[in-house]
Amino acid sequence: MKETVEETIVKIEKVVLPVLKEMELELVDVEYLQEGGYWYVRIYIEKLDGDVSLDDCAKVSMTVEDDIDRLIDKKFFLEISSPGVERPLKKEKDFVRFTGSKVKVSLKHKINEKKNFEGILSKFEDGILFLSADDTELEIPFKEVRKANLVYDFKDI
Repeated sequence: MKETVEETIVKIEKVVLPVLKEMELELVDVEYLQEGGYWYVRIYIEKLDGDVSLDDCAKVSMTVEDDIDRLIDKKFFLEISSPGVERPLKKEKDFVRFTGSKVKVSLKHKINEKKNFEGILSKFEDGILFLSADDTELEIPFKEVRKANLVYDFKDI
């Protein structure tokens, strides 16, 4: 039976997580996807106490490349990078960490006739994110979040 993309991502995470832990880095996200006829494995990493350097990305790449190559029978490009200023929020701990930040949230199902919201993440507790948006405080169950990311405000520079 053919392995799903999700199953491959889980296997990639199992390879990457111990390496990142040893290097005192955090895994933000793993993508395994096809774009324009080419397959990509994209691993997004961060340091909780600073910026990820090019050296960090190169070390992770060199350490995990052969193991990931053994997992995937297709040719692919491996990319290791920081998640950028508009970093995705994937795990519950991300929502806790970025409380007070401006975020964009896309939902699986509509709330107040909308699926997309942008506002300030006022808190996260008991699996609920509280979002101040459109002059209201929304309570959004974490399980309803399809996609979320930080919003960088260029006016702040």
